[in-house]
Formats: sequence, C-alpha cells, structure tokens
Amino acid sequence: MYHCVNNMKNILTTLLLFIGLFVSGQNINQVDLMLDLKQIDVQSSYQLMYKRQINNVITLRGGLSLFIDTDKETRSDTLSFQSGTVMYDLSVGFQRDLKLDGFDHIKLFVGMDGYWNSTLNQKPYETYHGYYWNVGLKPLVGLYYDPIKNIRLSVESRANLNFNFQQYSAPGENIDQRVNFRSLDQLSFGIGYLF
Repeated sequence: MYHCVNNMKNILTTLLLFIGLFVSGQNINQVDLMLDLKQIDVQSSYQLMYKRQINNVITLRGGLSLFIDTDKETRSDTLSFQSGTVMYDLSVGFQRDLKLDGFDHIKLFVGMDGYWNSTLNQKPYETYHGYYWNVGLKPLVGLYYDPIKNIRLSVESRANLNFNFQQYSAPGENIDQRVNFRSLDQLSFGIGYLF
C-alpha cells in the first residue's frame, strides 16, 4: 500500500510540473475543480482538471481524480493488518467551442476524453492485493459561462465507452465485462480559474 501511495505522489508531482510548463499569463490556461452531480456524496466524484487553449476554438484537457482510503491496525499481540483502497483516474482529451449567436459570455462545447482508471484494494485480514485497471473514451457536451474576469462556471455531460482487458470477480461496475457503454455516465459541474 505504501508503494502505491508513493506512486500517487509521483503522479501528482508530474501533473504539477506539466501545468507549470504551459503557464504563459495570457488567460489561455485554466484549472477546474469538477464535481459529478450524479455522485455528489462520493469522494472519488471530484476531479482536478487543467485546460490549455490552443486557438480560439480548440482546448486541450487533462484531468486527475484520486481517492485514497487506507487503514493500518496494530494490535497489542504484535499482529498488524492493512486494508484500504487507492483509486485514480487520469484523463487527456480536447474540447471544441461552438458559437451560440447572441450569447457573448456563454459557450457550447463538445469534446472527447480518453482515460486510464486504476484501483488497488486490500481487504482486512487478507494478505493479497487486488489490482484492477481499465481504459475508455468519454464523449462530452457542455456549456460554460464567464460571470467575471478569470472565473468560469461549466456544466458538462459525459458518456462512457469503457474497455476492460481483465477478468476478475470483485465488487465494481465492470465485473467481468469486456466493453461497457453508458450514455449518461457523469453530469459534472465545474468552477475554474483562468490565468
């Protein structure tokens, strides 16, 4: 479990370095905190997203969701148990802005994200780890609104085409399914800062 947490720290460091390389001070960079409104009470429904505008129409996107819930129990008879879950979701994609005539501050956009989802589980009183991963594509459509300078509010709907290359029997949405499509996988609200 410790090794996996170290990997998460490395991923976060790499993501922050990636963001730092593209900062130029022309309001073409954006950092968003996205929240899936369909799963608002689940910690893993939050996503940190970085966007960089390439031109007036195309924006590149990169995102990270991270959920860590670990527990270590050491008893007085020197037995030690570890359990928990470490889950992350990395995404990279693009969005294309579409014009809405008569609306200067509201824009419609369509896009696509590709993602890698990974989960590491260890149950109490068991010595093995369960490691599961899958990849997929998320077509999306949304609206964003700039109420004031440097602040952007957005709503987007994401479908999910998931490819699971593993066979396992464990709790989860992708149990023994090779290809899975959900037309409304996420309905996300975001608040972003432009810089």
